[in-house]
Amino acid sequence: MRSYRSLIFYVAAVVILSAAYLASPMSRETVWLLFPGTEAMAQANPLVTALLFLVASTVLAFLAFPSMPIIYMAAGFYMDGFGGAAVALLGSAFGGLSAFLFYRKHIRHPVALLNQPSARSIWLSLIGLRLSPLVPAPLVNFLAAVFDVSPLQYLTTSLLGSAPLVMFYWQIGQQGHRFMSDGTLHWQQFSGYLVILVLSTLLSAMGPWRSVLNELKQLKGSPQSGTLPLQPASGP
Repeated sequence: MRSYRSLIFYVAAVVILSAAYLASPMSRETVWLLFPGTEAMAQANPLVTALLFLVASTVLAFLAFPSMPIIYMAAGFYMDGFGGAAVALLGSAFGGLSAFLFYRKHIRHPVALLNQPSARSIWLSLIGLRLSPLVPAPLVNFLAAVFDVSPLQYLTTSLLGSAPLVMFYWQIGQQGHRFMSDGTLHWQQFSGYLVILVLSTLLSAMGPWRSVLNELKQLKGSPQSGTLPLQPASGP
């Protein structure tokens, strides 16, 4: 039991964070009251604000926070220009990379790809999975760890595949800030990001990620297939 301590702590932190979010008694009126003071602080300390959002998005992505879009929208609301989108995207990617490395550390025998074309399809499949807003990020992290892709491949596909969804929610935050400031909405700009999100979702639905399912079926039918035991984390 002692050797599984890091894994147990991680699972407990994920469960506690998710339960705290779902059971939060904070009302919508309370949130609106927090906006003015937080906005003034963000405008007075833009670098500190960017650092806070980077750290928060990294930690929450690592802990599989069930509502990361809130972070993306808040970054758009409180930070000017594309800085909020960049910070949220980088934080989400770094947090996902940390989770991916953590999962891979605890998988004793990662699945070896069956052939070289399959290896290329898995790389493309990671982008397809990231492009889909319906596939949970923790599931993508686990699949990447199971197939033992390189950290560079994971980080590259995470940045490319997550960008449309992150920027869409960031744009919602931007539009919310403009509406509260002067009562106007830039519908053309918002529609552009919506079109990008729809196109990226359709691209993912067209199927590069389906090769993952084919790969899993081949592995299931192969004589070497089996369960993926977890490797205990080394303890002191």
